[in-house]
Amino acid sequence: MKIFIARSFKWWEIGLIKICLLSLGIILGLSFYNYLTGFLWLWLVLFISTAIYFIVRFFIKD
Repeated sequence: MKIFIARSFKWWEIGLIKICLLSLGIILGLSFYNYLTGFLWLWLVLFISTAIYFIVRFFIKD
């Protein structure tokens, strides 16, 4: 069984994967709403830190 074989996807297939994962995130977020709201500060810190990282990486070329 070859698990790590090279695969190529078309742009619209990648879009479907993103929609699928976004839907999964929404479903999980709604299911565990009360538990996840206690960690709202953690989600905000993760969002802000990754957003700053990618903004800096976008504007600063190697």
